[in-house]
Amino acid sequence: MKFVVPYLRVVAGMFAAITLWLAIVEVVNGNFADAILFVAFAAGLGYLAIGKPLRDRRRRIKAEQDAIAARAEVGHRAFLAGDVRAAMAPPPAPPKPARIRRGVVIAAAVAGLLVFMGIISDISDGLDSPTKDDASTTPQPTPRAAAPTTTTPSTTSAATTARTVAPETAPATRISTTQVAAVASVAVMPNVVCMDLQAAQDIIQAAGVFYSTSVDATGQGRAQVWDRNWVVVDQTPSVGASIGEGDPVLSVLKEDEFSGC
Repeated sequence: MKFVVPYLRVVAGMFAAITLWLAIVEVVNGNFADAILFVAFAAGLGYLAIGKPLRDRRRRIKAEQDAIAARAEVGHRAFLAGDVRAAMAPPPAPPKPARIRRGVVIAAAVAGLLVFMGIISDISDGLDSPTKDDASTTPQPTPRAAAPTTTTPSTTSAATTARTVAPETAPATRISTTQVAAVASVAVMPNVVCMDLQAAQDIIQAAGVFYSTSVDATGQGRAQVWDRNWVVVDQTPSVGASIGEGDPVLSVLKEDEFSGC
């Protein structure tokens, strides 16, 4: 059993790191109650992993300090008794720490590598909340608002009739610089459905708009950390509409989820 205990500590440390990472993911997704629960589990597993080594180190330091204090007391008494040789004797050698077996070091390195690979894989998948794995991944396309139809009231008055029939006195070529800048800043929304998120953003930027937003089409609020792992399944506004900065909204799913593309 004494041979297996160090390896069990390595396993406990690995699961403590995994649980701590899950707590970080929950914080990113806004689930603070679940994050606190994961932190508590991580603390317990961490204590199982490093609690005994820390206690052993504390006892070893305490034993060294007690040995030095005892040797100082003996030397002081020897000096008072006139025994200079005994008073000047060197302090006892500190106890050597326990050797760490090579197998335990290799197991700890492998466990650390597995945790690191899991974190990288989780980041590439978009930092999904582990407490929402059973949520439906059916895409919820963003409803497109119909173009508003406005009806002009047919009631007229003398003032409006006068303004209608009044001749234009201003030159037709008089356009303010503000209007020119507004016209120049309007771009046309391209078709980016079924493209990966990174390519869609690049095309929108090439059209003249550099700021667009993306939302999780499942409604789970997952963060799009790695844009190339997400596919656009819907876009707002529709193709050909005039857009400005911040107007394009892209609904996305992960590339391994059903998107209809």
